[in-house]
Amino acid sequence: MKKRHLISAIAMFLALMMLGLSCGALADSKNGGTLSYLNMTEEEDEAVSESVRVPILKILFLNGVFVPENDQGQNDSPRVVHFYDTLDTMLMALQSGELDSIKVPYYTARYLCSTNDGLKMSLEYHPEKATGISELAISTLSDGYSFMMKEENAALRDEFDAQITAMKEDGTLQKLIDEHIIKVSEGGEPEAIAFEKFEGNPIKVAVTGSLPPMDYMAADGSFAGFNTAVLAEIGKRLQKNIELVQVDSIGRALALSEGTVDVVFWTCGASETLAERNRDKASPSQEELDARNAKLQETMTDEEKALTSENKAPDQETIDKLITRDMPAGTIITQPYFSDIPVLVIMK
Repeated sequence: MKKRHLISAIAMFLALMMLGLSCGALADSKNGGTLSYLNMTEEEDEAVSESVRVPILKILFLNGVFVPENDQGQNDSPRVVHFYDTLDTMLMALQSGELDSIKVPYYTARYLCSTNDGLKMSLEYHPEKATGISELAISTLSDGYSFMMKEENAALRDEFDAQITAMKEDGTLQKLIDEHIIKVSEGGEPEAIAFEKFEGNPIKVAVTGSLPPMDYMAADGSFAGFNTAVLAEIGKRLQKNIELVQVDSIGRALALSEGTVDVVFWTCGASETLAERNRDKASPSQEELDARNAKLQETMTDEEKALTSENKAPDQETIDKLITRDMPAGTIITQPYFSDIPVLVIMK
């Protein structure tokens, strides 16, 4: 998906969504942790959260897609963002009281809370309640899980893309989601993944093993998790060897740029919905954007319209920061094979 397509989609939605209102479930903590981004400082992430993410969330709260865990989730205290290179260090900061909350993908939050009695999510998530603008809000806020490569490896990216499409169409991907995400996030350990062996040089893939149930390394050093299961299936279909290389989260881009690995897992692409909406389509004209906005307005309630008409969209610099916040120069990504929305985890 070309960058300008994604910018157009997000800009269209943000033009409707700039509310200037706080949303407590992501603003209730004075000190919040999140995993580091490559191209964004803590201060920039904090500003984007207040001006972009938080306003979008208001619609989700309005329609009951997000429900605060308690009344404290509705206050409007500012949230100061702190970056962490690993989930483990971020968790330790939360448990020691240095942080009031940590922001992680929803299914990672479910896994953490199911394996640690001292943790809970700051909200309930009911995606089944999403309709109309709420569905667009979820897809805009969510991140897609993709594989990243260098631009010169476009042929390998295309091979991966073709297999991801086939796995979606034949139901294999959904089976892997059910087994390695849904089941494990409800209380269980990610299972070690076996890779089939083939002739030829391996495709080297960087994994962190530190974002269960997506990316996980067991105590015995075996690789597990949903991402690993997807990769094993792709290797089997391509009949190519896959060699996993463990790296720190912050070192993934360096490993790719230096040629230590050919592929890395990446989680900050467009969500599946936005990628599908914009893939292989020309950048829409202003007339097309206006028509889409008008059609969306027809599906909105009076309360939704009142919320979305209060402020203008963010400037282009803010949108660009959001789009490129974790994209190294000279890289390309596959289509997303899964999407997840960020939530806050707090201490009980």
